[in-house]
Amino acid sequence: MTNEYRLDDGTPRYGSRSDGYMPDETAPATLRVEEAAEGAARLGLDDMAAAIDRRLTSAWADRPDPLVTALRKNHPEELAAARALVKLHLGSQRQWRLKAQAVRDKRLAPTLRRRRASGSAREVFILRAILLVGLIALPTYLVATDPNDLLKLVLVGIGCIAVAMIGGHYLTAHARVPVMPNIRAAWLAELREDIVDATLVAILQNNGAGLDERTAAAGRRGWASIQTAARAVEELHS
Repeated sequence: MTNEYRLDDGTPRYGSRSDGYMPDETAPATLRVEEAAEGAARLGLDDMAAAIDRRLTSAWADRPDPLVTALRKNHPEELAAARALVKLHLGSQRQWRLKAQAVRDKRLAPTLRRRRASGSAREVFILRAILLVGLIALPTYLVATDPNDLLKLVLVGIGCIAVAMIGGHYLTAHARVPVMPNIRAAWLAELREDIVDATLVAILQNNGAGLDERTAAAGRRGWASIQTAARAVEELHS
C-alpha cells in the first residue's frame, strides 16, 4: 500500500497498529478505518441506485452540513488520508462502477441460469437475432436496389429506429431480467464523499481527536444511509 495512509514500516498511520504493546481490557475498542471503504467496494449497482434515491429524498442531503464542512476544513491531513484510503479500495469512479457491475452480475447469476435451464434465454437470443437481421437487411436491400431514392431511405431509417426501440423494450420485458439501474456520475460522487466523511471520522477517532457526538454522527450519516439502502436491496433479493 503506497499512500499517505501507511507509515514507512508498513503500519497504518491512523488506524489500528501494534508495536508489542497490549492495551488493558478497559481501553475502548479501536475503530477500523477501512470499514466504510471496504463496505463500499462490496456494493452492487442496485445498492448504489437505492442509496442515491435515499440520499436524494433525505432532507439532510439537501445542502452541505456545516459540521462536516468544518470537520474537513480543520483536518486537511486526515482528509487527504481518508481520500487515499477510499481510492485504494474503490479505485476511480469508473473502476468502482465496474466493481458494482460485477457484484450485480453475481447476484443475477442464479436468475440467468434459471432462464437458460427453462429455454427462455435461447428464445430471447433467437428473437434478438431476428430483430437484428431484419434491421440490417431492409436498409441494405434498399441501398442495393434503389440508392437514389433518399426519401425512402430516410423513412426506412426512421422506421428501423422505431422498430429497434419497440422491439428492444419488448425483448427486455420478455427476458424478465431486472433492468440496469441508471447511475449518474454526479450523484455517485456524492456517495463517494459520504464514504470519505465516514472514513475521516474513523481516522480522527482512532487518532484521539475527541470529536463531539453530533459531529461524528454527521460525518457517518451518509455511510449509514448507504448501509440502510443496501440492506433493503438485500432483503428484496433474499
